[in-house]
Amino acid sequence: MLIIFLLLILTATEAASQTDDDCHLYAVLISGGRNKMLNHERYWNDCSLLFSTLRHTYHLPKQHIVVVMSDGGNPAADMLKSDGTGFANSPADLDGDGDIDVFFPATRQDVGRVLQSMAVQLGRDDHLFLFLIDHGGLDEQWGEPYVYLWNDERLRASELRELLGRFRVGTMSLLLGQCYAGGFLTALQGHNRVVAAACGGDELSWVCEDLPYDEFVYHWTCAVAGTDLDGFGVDADADGDGRVSMSEAFACAARRDRRPETPQYNSQPATLGDRWSFWGVRSESDGVSEVVADAASPAAVFSLSGIRHAGQSAGRRSLYISRQGGRVRKILK
Repeated sequence: MLIIFLLLILTATEAASQTDDDCHLYAVLISGGRNKMLNHERYWNDCSLLFSTLRHTYHLPKQHIVVVMSDGGNPAADMLKSDGTGFANSPADLDGDGDIDVFFPATRQDVGRVLQSMAVQLGRDDHLFLFLIDHGGLDEQWGEPYVYLWNDERLRASELRELLGRFRVGTMSLLLGQCYAGGFLTALQGHNRVVAAACGGDELSWVCEDLPYDEFVYHWTCAVAGTDLDGFGVDADADGDGRVSMSEAFACAARRDRRPETPQYNSQPATLGDRWSFWGVRSESDGVSEVVADAASPAAVFSLSGIRHAGQSAGRRSLYISRQGGRVRKILK
């Protein structure tokens, strides 16, 4: 049933894409939680802030964001509240609009089935962002790091590498927030991938001292959002091109990180992180170009995800996307 349900989501995505500028960007947010006693509210906060940023800052369609979290839609209390008052049920609404955003529990079986099903559905025109948060550890038997999923299950770095290896998307960007995340970076780096980790392979990741969020992940999300929780602007756009790339988000978060952790970063090719943002992936020498035009004159370069830039004029009515191989698609009339 889970695979059928996910297929329905992706099918609905195809229908929605006609009104969402044919968006080719997809996101998966995974928060294992481990168990009721250790599923800190900050993990939900991390996911909620990132989910809301994708939705409201970058206008990513909800159908393109798959959330896999703790016990899924189970109404039982599964989260340790940050104010010390006990336990609560993790809200299934991540952005406060009244809709359910969490459908899948973060068990080994469900994480595997969700990723396998998405790998079948997405192709080389698509781009994937994956966020992973929870407790992490080092497995002495296997000699590699792992991240906890629900019910104390573990997912090793090599297992996640195998799952992601089944994707044939154009590019992939990963954000890892758990302890020992740097060890995952070594396993998950690869061609056409950008990977950012909160800490080294032999380090713990830390919570913010003054906020119920994880330190590096919080600053990273504020960087791509352009603002912090207090409404103060966060200018991570170092080159002033109007977009925050993955390399710029990492640099900003690492600079603002106040805890004893050493954020890690890898981009292959090295320039991919400079070109990859939630507005889309800029072409370099791969033969992919995307141009917006109207009846009067050519306009600025458009994102590969198909999402309008913030400054895009509402008066423009024609969007032309030319892709590798000479295919040209007209999206809007």
